[in-house]
Amino acid sequence: MHVRIVATALAVAALWGCASKSAATPKAAAPAPAAAPANPNRIIILNYKFDPKTLTVAPGTTVTWYNEDIAPHTATHRSYGDESFDSGSLGHERTFTHTFHTPGSYDYLCIFHQGMQGTIIVK
Repeated sequence: MHVRIVATALAVAALWGCASKSAATPKAAAPAPAAAPANPNRIIILNYKFDPKTLTVAPGTTVTWYNEDIAPHTATHRSYGDESFDSGSLGHERTFTHTFHTPGSYDYLCIFHQGMQGTIIVK
């Protein structure tokens, strides 16, 4: 019986020592989010903004939107006269691509946060 009490006391002391050491040790930083794909024709969605706000590309170029925000966003251009596009809801770390064929200026926004606006210029 005495051996069990001593063993239990030693186990508790060992655990207490580990707990106090881990409490004194600074916590590691959270891992960084995955990096956006390396692509000069990409738009990063972060802090409720499209970056860059304006992107100029040649006809036939595929543009990629990459959502680094936790909140879902859209990249939406609705038009009857030119190329419309709509990403639908893009969750965190999700992408949407659209290939622009026709020269022109394409203003777009996030349907969920309509203050988020951007422009693709195709020329």
